[in-house]
Amino acid sequence: IMIIEINEFRNAKYFNETIIDCEINHPELGWLPFSCHPEDTGSTVDVVKLYEKLKASNPEPYVPPTEEEILTEKAFKVRHRRDILLANDVDPLASNPLRWADLSVEVQNKIKVYRNALLDVPQLTGFPATVVFPTKDF
Repeated sequence: IMIIEINEFRNAKYFNETIIDCEINHPELGWLPFSCHPEDTGSTVDVVKLYEKLKASNPEPYVPPTEEEILTEKAFKVRHRRDILLANDVDPLASNPLRWADLSVEVQNKIKVYRNALLDVPQLTGFPATVVFPTKDF
């Protein structure tokens, strides 16, 4: 494996205290995003030399996310999980009239309760930091 030395980079910024994110001008692939860690042994890029160049360029410092940013990301993930549960557990039954008609009224009601509980997840106390998802019982 040939190790490539990168001479052109842009937008260097610390991802955390060690890793520097940037864009590199790869000789074969052109400009592409790259995360540079000095101990990365699986790259075809000479990360040791690149890391030194990046550090010398005085990259933007790492800024930890705010509490609001953390909660926004957590809310997105919780809603995404909820949407997957709806798509996998509820929609194939509730949106198919033939399958729905084959279900007993008891199972239909359980599905309705489960669906409503999933839809109500964002209104739960503690959302998005602490969420207990409803249990599927049908």
